[in-house]
Amino acid sequence: MSFGQHIYLIKSEQDVQDQIARDWISSFHRFLELLLTRLSGEQVKINVINAKDLDIDSIYSPLTLLIPVVSAELLNSPNFKDEIKLFHEKAINKSHNNISWNSRIFKIIRKPQKGHFLLDYLSNSVSYNFFHVDPATDELIIYDDFTGPTSEKTFWMRLYDLAYDIFKVMDNIRSVESEIANISNELNSITIYLSEVGIDLIDKRDTIKRELLRNGYKILPEKNMPGDLESIMKLIKKDLDSSNMSIHLVGADYGKIQGTNSSIIDLQNRMAFEHFNEMEKMDSVSSLNFGRVIWISPELTNISVKQRLFIENLKKDSDSMNKADLLETTIEELKTFVINKIHEGIKHHERMVGGKTSQKGKIIYLIYDKSEGKKCKKIVDFLIENGYEVISSDFEGNPDEIRTKHNENLRRCDATLIYYGHDNEEWFRSKQKDLLKSLGLGRDKPISPQAILIENESQLDESLGIDQKALVLQSNKRFSPKVMEPFLAQLEK
Repeated sequence: MSFGQHIYLIKSEQDVQDQIARDWISSFHRFLELLLTRLSGEQVKINVINAKDLDIDSIYSPLTLLIPVVSAELLNSPNFKDEIKLFHEKAINKSHNNISWNSRIFKIIRKPQKGHFLLDYLSNSVSYNFFHVDPATDELIIYDDFTGPTSEKTFWMRLYDLAYDIFKVMDNIRSVESEIANISNELNSITIYLSEVGIDLIDKRDTIKRELLRNGYKILPEKNMPGDLESIMKLIKKDLDSSNMSIHLVGADYGKIQGTNSSIIDLQNRMAFEHFNEMEKMDSVSSLNFGRVIWISPELTNISVKQRLFIENLKKDSDSMNKADLLETTIEELKTFVINKIHEGIKHHERMVGGKTSQKGKIIYLIYDKSEGKKCKKIVDFLIENGYEVISSDFEGNPDEIRTKHNENLRRCDATLIYYGHDNEEWFRSKQKDLLKSLGLGRDKPISPQAILIENESQLDESLGIDQKALVLQSNKRFSPKVMEPFLAQLEK
């Protein structure tokens, strides 16, 4: 049964009559179904309903998710107002899961909306803005272009975030009473506070968030920031109290909190400084305290005087930089740094509390060409069944992202296994070179053992430059566990 039948895309009557809005919603609907189908591995068909016809009594279940396309007409619809409140009542009283009612509403906003009591009522539901304001020109950019050169970084990036979040929430709802929930809790044992940012760094924040979620970390805040300073501070404190690390992205925008002269960027950084200092004083041995990472964008244009002073003070004030790392790098380098910092912090923590090692066993990096993925699945399954942690080649993302993940895997692993199935000598040589360079990635010792699994002897050639220390294992196209014995025996030594 497809979870898509529990998802409802809600539009106003005006959206039905307006040709531009109608076409946009139609394309949005089709593309969202496509992305959810790919993420879930099952055919997803999303229901589309007019606000005047919304009837929560007839559609409600513990799985129901709502996607309202917010407009002035929708917010002023009497039926939408009544039905949303009914959804709230049912979700609180009848749900048998741990998903809050407002986490099941995903607001789609095509254009900025003026204050409205219903929008305030939905303030804690997740908002996806399909527009932004150019900080250089104050021009409003609406994401109406699905195919142009900038659409990948505007419309499609926002749509992918929405699809991923919907899939994650639905998957959590469906698996609350299964072992998957326990696995999710284990993956989310590290919690990161990813600070809210100025308008110039929203896309950068989304990029970092996406990468950290894919690595299994829990990301806070999960809610939108409230409207008043006191409530904002309470939410920040609550989320920091649950966090092992905070990441602060600093750009050209001051991030002024509406109705005050305060900066949301400065406020979060100061509160994180206090939080991690207190953590260190209370229990420096048993707590996982990774401190703060502060990233300053290398591309600061149209920066205000206040923001420039804030950045200069950050760099000068050594006291406030206690338990913090200050970076001015590319966003890709920031991602790598954060993941490395977490892994090193966990290792240090294990040494401090008694030299415990990972229960998952030693880490094997299985390297293969994209075309060999199906063949390598049996190898992965075999290694996992025998207590090893397996990280595999990752082909998602642009070339820079793929290279970053490859280098991180080389830095983390205890051993490597290259599957060389096709006679792609250029590819094989490049992987050999990467292994030689691995000590330059921050490792404290060489990778050992290193093994190469081939399908037949004819693939071996002196010109390939195989390291003499590497184990060469031979298998036919049907994988046999016996082939792995020399490699695993050396790994255990």
